[in-house]
Amino acid sequence: MHSPRNVPLLTYVRQILVARLALMATVIALTLATLAYLAEERMLEEAVVAEAQDDLAELVERTREIISHDGLSPLDAFRQAVGEKIASSVRKSRRGKVVYARFFKPGISGGEEYLDRTFVLHDAVRAHVHAGESPEPETGTWSETVYIADILSVHAILPIDELGRSDTGYAEIVFVPSPPVLAAMERKTLYTVGAVAFVALATAALLYPVILRLTNRLVAFSRNLQAANFETLALLGCAVAKRDSNTDEHNYRVTLYALRIAEAIGLDAAGMRALAKGAFLHDVGKIAITDSILLKPGKLTENEFEIMKTHVRHGLDVVARSTWLRDAKDVVGCHHEKFDGKGYPNGISGKDIPLTARIFTVADVFDALTSRRPYKNALSCAEALDILMRGRGKHFDPEIVNTFVAMAAPLHERYAHRSGRDLSAELIDVAWKYFHDGADTLVS
Repeated sequence: MHSPRNVPLLTYVRQILVARLALMATVIALTLATLAYLAEERMLEEAVVAEAQDDLAELVERTREIISHDGLSPLDAFRQAVGEKIASSVRKSRRGKVVYARFFKPGISGGEEYLDRTFVLHDAVRAHVHAGESPEPETGTWSETVYIADILSVHAILPIDELGRSDTGYAEIVFVPSPPVLAAMERKTLYTVGAVAFVALATAALLYPVILRLTNRLVAFSRNLQAANFETLALLGCAVAKRDSNTDEHNYRVTLYALRIAEAIGLDAAGMRALAKGAFLHDVGKIAITDSILLKPGKLTENEFEIMKTHVRHGLDVVARSTWLRDAKDVVGCHHEKFDGKGYPNGISGKDIPLTARIFTVADVFDALTSRRPYKNALSCAEALDILMRGRGKHFDPEIVNTFVAMAAPLHERYAHRSGRDLSAELIDVAWKYFHDGADTLVS
């Protein structure tokens, strides 16, 4: 079972769709060519049967003449007429020639058999005829197109009428088309393949620019829709941040820190989008927490802290209501988990904590430590990093801390004192490319 994969729409049109159109053109061409070849075989079969019927009519007429003139029995007269026909070879069809003939009566074994030994494959023809039981129809004509030693042949059984009721019989023949006839059939088949392929490919060529234009419009629409979603996401995250700290700068900084860490460890585009959404909305559940607890300047009581912890559950409720936001649930639901399992709400530990949540936790704590709040002063970058280092394996994933420590100083210098507008502009530049990449894809 194959898992779905994201395919850019333009790539789909320029590569996959073109390949499929070409494949369908080939399939259609081969199918119609096969049907055309079968039709040619059927036409040849009908022509051979009609010609054989004319020959048999001449044979019957000659038999009558012999009976009338020489007074021979019908059977002897028929044998003489057949001998004359074979000896004279008066009729030579441009379609080919009869290489085998047998005259018989239904229900009686044997019969008069004639084989053209000048034909190279006469032994194969005789072996084919004797290999199985040929049908002996009581009335009518039977015929089939067969390959004998890879040579197209017509095998037919025709009634011989009007020799007298007691002498009515059948003629079994094998007809081999001439090389020009076979060559003409092949040429017609190739012509059909070429014509159908040309029509199919020409149609695809006419449709391609139309499909490409429609796809470009669809991509533009998808990007505009994704941009609107991204703006709404940022607006919602900043609204929550302003209620909590009267500033949206924390949301911008922590998201930038998290994305920079994720880039350093090689997180894929889907993970980057999930991380950005989760970073913006990590505290969205705090809208359900009362101001007396949320904005309390001092330490929370045990009961108040239990209420504060419910913001995680409320946040999960919020993102679960949107299909587009559901991939933010790992950060929203797990950013207070600790690597040693002593966090909340579920007490999970180690690599059981989603990677995006482990990344965000480091970024969130670092920015909280280096930011000034009403109840505390900002720590220096070095002091904050020292706390992160001491928390490796306890609060934080050691690998992520190590990655961040190597890049934290220049990032802190870059982001710590910038305005919300500047941070917002850089965040859009950094994050939007991951949303942009996902705006024109489909699942195949």
